[in-house]
Amino acid sequence: MSGFPNFSNVAPYARAELDRRIANPIETISGLNAWVRIASGVDSGLILYSNPNFTIFEAAGDRSIGTIYGNQSSSGTIGVTWDGRPYIDYNDLAFRPKPNVTSIEIDEGAGNLSRKAKFTITAYTPGQLNELCKFFLEPGFTIFLEWGWNERRAMNGFEAISVPYVAKNQSFKNVNQRREETGGLYDNYLGFITGGSIAISGQFWEISVECTGFTELPAYFLAADNTKPDQTPEELEEAANEFDPAEISAQTDLGLKRFMMMYNQLPSNRRTDAVYGLIKDTKEVAHVVNFINFDESVREEMNNQTDGWAWGIFENSATVGSESVSFPSGTEIIGPDKFIRFGTLMKIINAIGIDHYVIGGKKVKMQVNTERTVVSAFPKIFSCNKSKLFIPNPKTPKFDLLAAIKSKTPQKKYKEILNNSVVGTSGGKALDIHFPSKGAITDNQTYKGILSYKDSTIESLNVPGEHWGFLDDLYVNFDFVKGILETKNFYVKDALYQILNGMASAAGGIWDYQIIETTDPKNPEVTELVVVDLNLKNNAVPELPIAFDVYGNKSIFMDASLDLNISGAKMNQIIGQRLSNNVNSSQPPVTGKLFAKNLKDKILTEIKRAEASPFPKKTPSTVAGDEDEEKLKEKNLQLFLSKVGIFPKVMITKDTVSDNISDQSYIASLDDLALFESIKVGSDEKLNKTSVSILFPINFTFTIHGISGIKRGDKFRIKGIPEQYETGGFFQVLSVKHTITDMTWKTEISGGFRQLPSA
Repeated sequence: MSGFPNFSNVAPYARAELDRRIANPIETISGLNAWVRIASGVDSGLILYSNPNFTIFEAAGDRSIGTIYGNQSSSGTIGVTWDGRPYIDYNDLAFRPKPNVTSIEIDEGAGNLSRKAKFTITAYTPGQLNELCKFFLEPGFTIFLEWGWNERRAMNGFEAISVPYVAKNQSFKNVNQRREETGGLYDNYLGFITGGSIAISGQFWEISVECTGFTELPAYFLAADNTKPDQTPEELEEAANEFDPAEISAQTDLGLKRFMMMYNQLPSNRRTDAVYGLIKDTKEVAHVVNFINFDESVREEMNNQTDGWAWGIFENSATVGSESVSFPSGTEIIGPDKFIRFGTLMKIINAIGIDHYVIGGKKVKMQVNTERTVVSAFPKIFSCNKSKLFIPNPKTPKFDLLAAIKSKTPQKKYKEILNNSVVGTSGGKALDIHFPSKGAITDNQTYKGILSYKDSTIESLNVPGEHWGFLDDLYVNFDFVKGILETKNFYVKDALYQILNGMASAAGGIWDYQIIETTDPKNPEVTELVVVDLNLKNNAVPELPIAFDVYGNKSIFMDASLDLNISGAKMNQIIGQRLSNNVNSSQPPVTGKLFAKNLKDKILTEIKRAEASPFPKKTPSTVAGDEDEEKLKEKNLQLFLSKVGIFPKVMITKDTVSDNISDQSYIASLDDLALFESIKVGSDEKLNKTSVSILFPINFTFTIHGISGIKRGDKFRIKGIPEQYETGGFFQVLSVKHTITDMTWKTEISGGFRQLPSA
């Protein structure tokens, strides 16, 4: 399995096979024919063959091919059982062919969480159709596919079908070992049936089967729900566990107290025993740093400090910075927004029943792992939407509350910083949660095993300090999450993508999240789903990738294309650039950078010159009298409060609230994307000179005679395309698709372009 989106190189055995084909294309390719073996694990099992090379199969120890055309009393053998007996449990038409596997398609990447598979079986009699449906159209049943070329190397490690033989292929470590043993001439797929159809054509029946990889199971698991269809409203209310208010009030540990408050605000059908039990984890889950602004009494007490009307009665005053100030009557500084640390949210989402299931003695985790997810950042990153995200940045730009109180005009300069790290102690453990991370990720170290299962083809990650952070250390708005969790029936993957995309939108689209399948770096036998950020920039100098000729006698391509893939977001950026507006600097600019490098559009230049005529400057209006000036200050403060996010620090309790607002608060978000973009662009200038770019919206897709061993993340170059793409960067494999039809195995590779820093 790959370390995608890390850079990696095509496996040496696959490169050797490709070099062999380049050197002798006629000798190595002309005689190739593909074979397929499909196994269903239902009952006594059923194995189908397509285009088997009897000599090679028998030499490999598999003699269970069966008859092809049948006899005067029955059609050809449907297949064989797992113990090698012909499957003949039906009576049918005489002298009709055995069922035939007419096509297979296996797709990895391009938005898929795990590998998908589709295959088609042609049945020639009603009896064949009925029997095949039992084994290959029942959703949830296990399917094992194998395919390869008619060379003896492809049969290395080939075994008769058995439960241990099939089950060990759940481990990518074992699959990759088998690919290496066969020199890339063999591959397989293990999954379960998730759909299908039957089409009738003349006297034939086409059975189409769709499959999903086992690792993807947790993503399609319905979120935890403690309700049952036949429960009465009274039973539903009783089923929803909750903590007693008196118990919460008596609790002295802030971590436990805030967990209880959070738990009671979860949708009632999500308050399950498993989530309830997370309170026992006082070191990680039930810790005070995970919950911001859940205590209403703290919020109310702090807002009392800024209510000008209350001061008129009690002659109170509030301190902001080092100054004592007064606020207009009814001013509320602390809003209702509550936040939960993303790592804690994931522990709640993952508490949906079982931790893992076992197939062939190997674990498959029933969860989506974000513990190692590293995402993009810059030193002064902040949230632009408090209804979605809070970023605990020690270097947040100083959103100046004091200036908003004293000034008539909005703040324009943000040179100073505020420390919005979330620091707290509970359960006997002190934690300091901050984003971005201070240290660099270097070639010889990994943080929490950031790099997935390490093999010699995966290159190290190198990111400067303050330009990365852990996804788990961000905070997501609880009410935003709650609205998603309240949905009665939803898949974990759908809920997670909604949450992740909402968080990304609150940070100017800086992150591009995908859920992918990989291996556990601590245990390569275990597969799991993880979240990755495709926009994370790598400062490591990539190794020289494999190069392919797109034309000439050294080309091994069956077909190829260079595609400009303009998505809706990218189109919006192009239009913005056309209108001289910066829409989203988190995506690489493309105008004048894809083909016409450093060339200018004469017409656009003339339009911009004409538009550059200065407009008359507005004369600032004069304010008459102190009363008008105070009103302007009040309006400026209200505008500031409508855009800013101010929340109580986690260690504050009702009894420790003081009049010092700024010392007791996180002033952490500002609804100002223009400011976000300008700060980010300034931070990125230096990084862009040393790091490989994020993916450009340009893909190169090619098809070759089938080979295994090329994976997502692998780098390649193409000779014979526009110079900028031949020498100015490289392509990174985004998807791999295998198809087998008409005795031919084809592998389709699609790669996205990354520009080198020197280009």
